[in-house]
This record gives sequence, C-alpha cells and structure tokens, in this order.
Amino acid sequence: MRIKFINVIKRPGYINVDYEYGEIKHYIEFELTDPIIVRDDLIAYSLACLCGRKYDSIFMDLKVSLRTKATIEKHTGAKLKCHIDLNEYTINKSFDNETLNFSGGFDSLAALAFLPRNSSLVAMDFGGDFNREMSIIKKFNSHIVKTNIIETDFRRNSWLFMVIGSILYKDYLNSDFNVFGSVMLSAVLSDSRFIKNASTPLLIEGAGMSSIPYTLGLTEIGALRIAAHYFPEHINESLISLASEGSEKRYRKQLYLEIENERFNSNIEITNPVKPLKNPHFKWGDVFQADHLALYILKFKGYEVASTMVSDIPGDAEHLLENMSLDFFTKYHPDNVHNIPENQRERFFKVLEGATVSVYSTEDLDEYETIKNYLSNWYEVR
Repeated sequence: MRIKFINVIKRPGYINVDYEYGEIKHYIEFELTDPIIVRDDLIAYSLACLCGRKYDSIFMDLKVSLRTKATIEKHTGAKLKCHIDLNEYTINKSFDNETLNFSGGFDSLAALAFLPRNSSLVAMDFGGDFNREMSIIKKFNSHIVKTNIIETDFRRNSWLFMVIGSILYKDYLNSDFNVFGSVMLSAVLSDSRFIKNASTPLLIEGAGMSSIPYTLGLTEIGALRIAAHYFPEHINESLISLASEGSEKRYRKQLYLEIENERFNSNIEITNPVKPLKNPHFKWGDVFQADHLALYILKFKGYEVASTMVSDIPGDAEHLLENMSLDFFTKYHPDNVHNIPENQRERFFKVLEGATVSVYSTEDLDEYETIKNYLSNWYEVR
C-alpha cells in the first residue's frame, strides 16, 4: 500500500499535512505551545512514527537528508520518496538534556522522579476523552503538542505516535535523551531477554536522541511506589486523569493505590473512588500481564477483590502465595541497571533509595521466577 504526505504547511508552532492512501484522504496536524519552526527532518521522523510497517511506499513532500531517508526506510520497510537535502544537519555539542514524554499517569510521574534539573516535559494533547489528562499535565510546565491523531487510523500502526511531541521539540529543547515511562509489561515479564536487549527505537535515534528507560525495571506497582513518594500531592489527580471512570485501567490503578496506602501508610486520599467492575475484564489464562498483576492483588486484597479483575483464578494460586512476600513487585529489576548511562547512575540510585525501593535480592529473584514458572502453565515464558 502507498501513502502520500502532501501539501505541507509550516508556520511558527503549527504543522499541517494532507495524506492519501487507498480511498482515504485526510490531514494530520500538530499545534505546539511554542512558536517554533520545525525542520523537515524532524517532521519526516514524526510522520514515519505514524506509519509503522503498514506501507510499502511512502511519499513525503519534504526535503530531508540522505541519513533521514535511509533511517525511515529501515524502520518502515518501505521505499521513501522525498526531496533530498545534501546539507546534513549536525549538532557538535551535547547538552545532556533529557526530555520526558509526559502523560501525568503513575508511570509518567515515576519517570519524572529520575530526571535531572535541566530536563523538559513534552505532552501530547489528543483531545476527546484524553482531555482529562490536561489538568495535571499543565501543572508541570509541559510543552504540549495538540494533534488530531485519534481521528485517524494511524494510532493502530505503531505506539511510536506517542513520542512525536519529543521529536518535534528535539531542536528547541536541545534534547540528547528521550525518556518514556515504560514499565514491566507482558513483553518484559514473560521474556527475560527483553530488558537485556532494550534499545533506542530507530526513529528516536535518527532524530538525534538516545533512550533512557529509567522505569523499565519497575512493575506498575513499583512505579506507583516511586511516584507516591516523590509526588504524593499529585497522585489522586493522576488517578482521575489516567483513565475514564468505569474502565478496567481506572479500577486497577485504584486497587494499586489502595494497597499502597495499606502497605506503606502513604495516606493518599482517593477523592473519587470507583466501584468494582460489574464483570471482570479478563479471564485467567487470557492475558499474561493481567494474571501476573492479579496475583499481587490476590495477595494483598484477597480472592474476592482479585476476582473482580480476573475471573476463574485457580484455587491453588492462594496456596502458592502463602509463604511469598511478593516484595519484588515494589522493587527494581537488576537487569535494567545496565540500561542507565553510567554517569547517571549515582542520581538514579539516590532516587530509588529515597523512595526505599531496592534492587531485587536473591529471594526476590527466586519469587519472580517462581511466579513466572507458575504462569508458564498457561503461557510461553522465557
């Protein structure tokens, strides 16, 4: 399939691009809170974030370097037709500036805790239901990119549309490092090689940034532990902003916060608690991550509450957990430490220590593997 990005409009703080593929004709736009002109290479990388590997031919009415063209072709697997700029854009000075893709959720707040003072926050304003995020995002002096992406099908092609804001702001913020609040989800939990092989996505690297996956060694519960320590005054608003009422995510995150309060005496008020789901969103054996997290909820909230999240939890699960602490859920996986640049590790460990979050002990690793082995009865794990 071929896609064309044409009729590019660039004004200070605004980009509009028409696109056509198949019978579809529409436009994509980006409105930035700062009146900056974005160079074509960064616009091209941003458009490539929308493509995934869906197309075999891409046309961009942009003038980009040969390196940018080659990087986009490698990422998309498509032939890119565009105008070539023979003057390669180079930056001779490193500022060591870090830019966080900020959403205001628990994971995002956890990532923020690790950032040095010369850092910036960039957020995407998707409009619609996502307007609930804007209140907390604006409290953190974020640079915001408003876009109509959710009106399109591009969000189905790749998750990388989430980092477009950081790419568009790369030059303005002199960003050398890109930070995302990614935590230990199914891919990490079920495959021990995932963390060890973590790398900077090609388009982010092409734009001139390296990724620092600070939170990749944390589960969702561990990320909340960090966020609750450093930003307790924002946790309640974060909970309200991160998902709509009645959603599985909103209820699940509320349960994490209830356990956080009960286990660690965090005393964070939940001003708008939601009721349990009428029907469990998942059935045991369907989703690795859901079952993995259900075990934590089972341990600290009991079978009845855990069953509001996941149905048909095996009876022997409670017996399995009887003599386990499950402390690894609130600690840091050691395999991710090597992904933190050496010159940033002193600050990194101070952040962990400040929140009383330690790296897994031998006992934690044993429990981590015991849980994985148990779940291997239903899933393929490595």
